[in-house]
Amino acid sequence: MVRAMHSMLATLLFWIVVLMTVTAATFVVVARNILHAAFALAVAFLGVAGIYIFLHADFLAAVQLIVYVGGIIVLVMFAIMFSAHTQEGTVEPRRTWLALGGGALVAGVVLAATIMLINRLQVPLAEANAHADAAYRTTASAAPGEIALGHVLLGEYLLPFEVASILILAALVGAVAIVRKETR
Repeated sequence: MVRAMHSMLATLLFWIVVLMTVTAATFVVVARNILHAAFALAVAFLGVAGIYIFLHADFLAAVQLIVYVGGIIVLVMFAIMFSAHTQEGTVEPRRTWLALGGGALVAGVVLAATIMLINRLQVPLAEANAHADAAYRTTASAAPGEIALGHVLLGEYLLPFEVASILILAALVGAVAIVRKETR
């Protein structure tokens, strides 16, 4: 009885965290005030950290809190606060029904394509997960006491890890270039 109650409470708490995350992420997209959107983004990042905890990925939850909630959100807040546009207000012009319909159509197409891709990749993904599980066991057993995630990221997945860092650098350079054009 106690175990069933514990399981039911954990499930309820999980769905509360998921609802909080999805609601905050939706608010980020539809908010008219950029500062409110940034606060909602912080809540969404906290929710993602909560989901990591439910997945028993405590290390990733801690990294999520430190890097995104503690670092990226603070950086975004400083950028918003020091921007001259926030003092004028950030209310966008009214969205037309055509723009909303077009956005919904694009979102529907992307969702359908994603579902089709997931269904088509079901077997290859199962094989990849089995391979990843075997690699994790090999890494964890080869180096007891060390973090297996670091071995996998800087071993087998080094190239995607570096490509992601280059893409993030390119996004930051692009953001600086856009801001510099606005100030001139």
